[in-house]
Amino acid sequence: MKTGKINELKPDTIDNPELRKAFEWIIGNWDIVHESGEKKIVIDGEKVFANIDNPIMRSKKEQILEVHRIYTDIHVPVDKTEVIGYRGVDGLRKVVAEYDEELDRAFYSDEPENYITLNPGEYAIMTPQDGHAPIIGEGKFKKICVKVML
Repeated sequence: MKTGKINELKPDTIDNPELRKAFEWIIGNWDIVHESGEKKIVIDGEKVFANIDNPIMRSKKEQILEVHRIYTDIHVPVDKTEVIGYRGVDGLRKVVAEYDEELDRAFYSDEPENYITLNPGEYAIMTPQDGHAPIIGEGKFKKICVKVML
């Protein structure tokens, strides 16, 4: 997992072309994403796409960990602070839902080892090695999750 601030990011320093495309899209569309009614925005076919959602946040006890095998996630809260729990996949034992290849996800009820707090304009990169429990907090908010096939 890696975190940072969107306004401090320099996409041209990112070696991976798919990650670079993802961050170029986030930076180039930050102002308009607030107004977008679209849920899924294709950036580069199935290699890079953004999901824009308005979820209702959950408590730490309610939210469970998810993992992916194909995609790396870039989580970006747009208008409200979000907490994300995380735990390395090697420490996950309590399967709630087996891996679904079509949806590229599995769920676990293990406790996160740590939590991070993301403010609007900050990001967290969650790789397939990172079990993560996003959308922790109170109320409804707008969020971008860019999916990147690495």
